[in-house]
Amino acid sequence: MEKFPIGFWNYTRTGQLGTEAVHDWKDLGMSFAMSPEFNPAEDDKNVMLAMLDECEKTGLKMIICDSRVRWNGASTEPDGYRARFRAAYEDFGRHAACMGFHIGDEPMDETSFADCIEANRIQLEIAPELTPFVNFLPYWDGIEQSILHTDTFEEWAERMARDGQLRLLSYDCYTQMNPEEAGTDQYFKNLRKFASAAEASGIPVWTTLLSVGHFRYREPNENDLRWQLSTAAACGCKGIMWFFIYMRAPHANYRRSAIDEFWERTETFGWLSRVNRNFQHRYGWFFIGAKLKKTFMIGKAYGGYPLLDASHGDPLLLDVTSGEGLPGIVSLYELDGEKYICIVNNTPFESGTFTMHFGKELKKLERVEWDGMRDVKLFHHDAIYTENEKEIIAGDYYCPGQMQVYRYE
Repeated sequence: MEKFPIGFWNYTRTGQLGTEAVHDWKDLGMSFAMSPEFNPAEDDKNVMLAMLDECEKTGLKMIICDSRVRWNGASTEPDGYRARFRAAYEDFGRHAACMGFHIGDEPMDETSFADCIEANRIQLEIAPELTPFVNFLPYWDGIEQSILHTDTFEEWAERMARDGQLRLLSYDCYTQMNPEEAGTDQYFKNLRKFASAAEASGIPVWTTLLSVGHFRYREPNENDLRWQLSTAAACGCKGIMWFFIYMRAPHANYRRSAIDEFWERTETFGWLSRVNRNFQHRYGWFFIGAKLKKTFMIGKAYGGYPLLDASHGDPLLLDVTSGEGLPGIVSLYELDGEKYICIVNNTPFESGTFTMHFGKELKKLERVEWDGMRDVKLFHHDAIYTENEKEIIAGDYYCPGQMQVYRYE
């Protein structure tokens, strides 16, 4: 994709949305969408094709949710699955806006794992130009024994990627929206484990973040949404999905989705739109191609990530500190042979300063700005910049969950 992949879970039925919905997706800052659910026995494929046409006009891609291609039976009756997928592919797969087909969500036993593997392989056999999509459960302590039946999570993930020829490793995790920090460690453990498994398999990792309050999860506000997107990208995610956009009929204690039960935009729509579009405009180009080298934390470590120390391996970078003692993420990246440092204020609750300390050998430090790169030494209005006999000090004020990216040499 030309843009950083940002999309969402849909769950509407074909016919509930018209082509005008595509413009809602565009306004939300999405670069792709999950389609409404399609059943050929009940739904008009021309409705789906019209939405694909509108996606093509507006520059969006679509993952097709077609009941014919869900994983069921793919491993036990591969010829039947092959025929079903071929029919769906002939209906929608050749469209320029088609990104791929949704295989299914959260397989949780050996049969469904085997079906996912075979479904992914068959889809690639027939449509090698597309990206099949399957989403996995989040990691929790003990899942190796209770669900995966393997010695290590990494072993299972790498086997799924290898045997299924996965083109991406996708999962969901919402514990980060539990009260205070009740699920923060679990959230970062998932980021670390899935990113590591994806890297070992040579494929990108995608995660689903939370945009609707439910269960014990709070209603995400703009700070929460910004924090989730910043932390996921800083820790190596190459694609983001949001759960979810459309309320449809009210159910359980789900509340304040971007588009509510009256099919009207809520406060969340504006918050999510701003967070997505700001990230895409300023950093999307960078995270598409940048290679994550290492991720550290400062102030407080979560999810098994190490605290920043001399092991980061770059003698130019002496330290990163927070004036208010806030937790932070420090990720070292490389792009086109140049070194970058990504810093995130790792709390959705407080603002504060983060400061980088470099050795005097530093030649140049540039910040990724809204409209390009800017030399921090020459332009540091409302920021921090000093030099002394031992080091060069530069930093910024960060709002909750804010990210800054710098290029240095």
